[in-house]
Amino acid sequence: MSNSSGRILLQNASVLTMDGELRQYSPGYVATEGALITALGTMSECPPVSGYDEVLDCSGCVVMPGLVNAHTHLPMVYFRGLADDLPLLTWLNEHIWPAEGRHLSPEFCYHASRLACLESIRSGVTCVNDMYLFAASVASAVADSGMRGLISEGVIQFPTPSAASWQDGMELEKQLIAEYKGHPLIEPAVACHAPYTCTPEILTTLHGLSREYGLLFHIHLQETNAEPGLTEWLQPGESPTAGLARLGVLGPRTLGAHCVWVEQPDMELMASHGCGACHCPASNLKLASGVAPTVAMLQAGVNVGLGTDGAASNNNLDLWEELHLAALLPKGILLDAEAMPAHRAVQLATSGGAAALGDRRFGTLAPGKLADICVIDLATPHTTPRYTHESAVYSYLAYSSQAADVRHTIANGRLLMRDREVLSLNEAAVLREARDWLAGTAGG
Repeated sequence: MSNSSGRILLQNASVLTMDGELRQYSPGYVATEGALITALGTMSECPPVSGYDEVLDCSGCVVMPGLVNAHTHLPMVYFRGLADDLPLLTWLNEHIWPAEGRHLSPEFCYHASRLACLESIRSGVTCVNDMYLFAASVASAVADSGMRGLISEGVIQFPTPSAASWQDGMELEKQLIAEYKGHPLIEPAVACHAPYTCTPEILTTLHGLSREYGLLFHIHLQETNAEPGLTEWLQPGESPTAGLARLGVLGPRTLGAHCVWVEQPDMELMASHGCGACHCPASNLKLASGVAPTVAMLQAGVNVGLGTDGAASNNNLDLWEELHLAALLPKGILLDAEAMPAHRAVQLATSGGAAALGDRRFGTLAPGKLADICVIDLATPHTTPRYTHESAVYSYLAYSSQAADVRHTIANGRLLMRDREVLSLNEAAVLREARDWLAGTAGG
C-alpha cells in the first residue's frame, strides 16, 4: 500500500494537541498533507475545504494524537486464550515457549501480526513497539497495514524458533536494519529479552549495535520480584537496573518494559541516563506480577509510556483499557485521588509513549509533526452528557471512552480506518486466516 496520502482536513472537532501546554481547540480543525500535519487551530481559522482530498466532519468527536503502544508482542494474538490464570514464569516455561516451539514460522508471525494490526487500528493505535521472533515478518505485516512500528528481533541466550544462537539473532537484527533503513513507517530496533535471559556479553554487544545505528534498545526489565535471583551475573545486592547501568546498557534510547519492581535508586538511574519505561498494567495484573510505580517514576523524571504487552497475557491490544487502569491504579494503591490525573494518563498513551521511545516526531499534534491521528466519538451513551470545562475531555477519555468509540485512524497521513471501516486490511480475510490457523492446529 502507499505510505502517504494527499491532503486531509478534519474539522468541527475538539482538538487535543497533547503538547506540553495541553492546548485545546474547540471547535477546531487539523490539516494534513502527505505524511505531516500542516496546520491546526480553531474553526474560525479553518481553511476552505476546496483542495483537500478528504474532508472529515468530526462533530462530537475528539481529534488527538494516535495512541502509542510502547511495548507489545504482536504475533502472540494467535495465542490469546491458550493459557490463562498463571504466574509469568509458569506461563512462559510450561505453555508459551513450548507453543512457540511448535508453531512459530515466518508465515505464522506475518499472519498473526496482521490480526494484531487490525485490532490496533480499530483501537486508534498508530504506532507499536514490538519485540518478538521472525521480526522481518512482523515488520512486513505492520508496513502492509499502514501502521508505524519500531520492530525488533528478541535476542535471548538459548535457541529460539528463529535463531539457533544469540549471534544468529543478532544477524537477524542486522538484516532488519539493512532492509528497513529510511523506511517511512518501520524503524528497526534492537532487543534483548531480559537481564535474566541474556549474558553481559549479549547485553553489551546488542546495546552497542543499537548505539551504532542510533536505534531503540528494548528490554524487559524488573517485571517480577523473582528477576534479581534469576539474573546470575548480578553482583551481590545489585538490582537488574543497576546491573544494566554498570554494563553501560542504560541510555537515552533504552526502553525498559514493565518496570514493576523498580525502586527509587533504579528510577534515579533510569532518569539520569534518559531511559524510558513502559507500563503494562493489564498484563502485569493478570500474571500477578504487580503494579509498576508509575507516579514515582514520573516524579523521578522517567519518561513513561503505556503498552498492552502481548495478547496472550492481556488478552487484547486495547490501549484504552491500559489508559483506564493507568489512571485508576495509583489512586487505589496510594489512596490519593489526585495521584494520576486524567490528563496525565492520556499523556502516557500519546506523548509519553513517544518520549519513552525516544521519538518525538509523533505523540503530539503540531505543524510539522507526523500525521498520526486518532478520532474518537464522544457522542456515545457512555460519554453523555458532555461537560465542556477544560479538564472534562480528559476525564471522558480516561474513564469513559472505549476502543469501539474510535471513528477514524490516520497514520503517516493515510486513512487506515474511516467510520469504523478498516481500509488498509481486509478484515474478513484476516479473521478467516486466524480461525483457519487454529482449526488446523487441532485447537493449539
